[in-house]
Amino acid sequence: MADHLIIDAHHHYQNTPDYVDRLAEEYARLGISKVCLISPPGEEGIRKLYEAVRRYPDFILGLPMFDWERHTPDDITRWKEMGFAGVKFICPPLPYHHESFWPIYARCEELRMPGLFHLGIVGRMGLAGVMRAATREDLPGRYFVDSNYMRPVYLDTIARLFPDWNIHGAHLGNPWYEEAAMSCRWNPNLYMDLSGSTLKKKRPEFLGELLWWNRFTRYRDPDGRDAWEKIVFGSDVAYYETHDVLHDYDTVIRALGLSDELRWKILGGTAAAIYGLQ
Repeated sequence: MADHLIIDAHHHYQNTPDYVDRLAEEYARLGISKVCLISPPGEEGIRKLYEAVRRYPDFILGLPMFDWERHTPDDITRWKEMGFAGVKFICPPLPYHHESFWPIYARCEELRMPGLFHLGIVGRMGLAGVMRAATREDLPGRYFVDSNYMRPVYLDTIARLFPDWNIHGAHLGNPWYEEAAMSCRWNPNLYMDLSGSTLKKKRPEFLGELLWWNRFTRYRDPDGRDAWEKIVFGSDVAYYETHDVLHDYDTVIRALGLSDELRWKILGGTAAAIYGLQ
């Protein structure tokens, strides 16, 4: 089933009129079969995502955005019962691997709800306040974001602690690319996407040097997988720009001479396995 699916594993719901209908129409044109759609922040955003999943159950895999101040493991259970497929994490008040977060991750693992983690520097586009990172008492009404709390190496710890939980790191850890690549290599349950500025500003050869191992190399994935079997397609742009990101992925695939088998795993097969669609 998943051999020739295209799945956008990283897409944000946009608060614009008829966004979901426009998304479905454009993705049908592009041949994208499914989308992992992330809710806007807050309960209202999660409600909108729920309605979108109900409207397009065969197309949308819903990922509510976790609020570190308000949500608990019981919300993970609630979301599972609502039919959501995974959970999005961003802007934690402590490093991702902090022990206080372990019950959240344990519930995700138990319920087979993959986790999509923002990695690297967070853009300054008005999102930081909405995400409600920890409030500083001396700056009332403001919020701070510590991008260092979102380093890829923290996912290495989480992946080892929760080996049956599928974890997806965004942006190949930009700018901590080597950290992301090696964490991905050593953990069978850790995957990465290439969304963001990386595909625009880094040469394919740069990515090839980072993702160098395969089943034949002396140093390789413990499960004998090719590095590119751990990479998934993710857009992280509005629907009308997704065609450009698809083109960028194909440019890298062609430049590095990746096989058709790897191409289809990158574009959809690996994401299908992450979400149990096979």
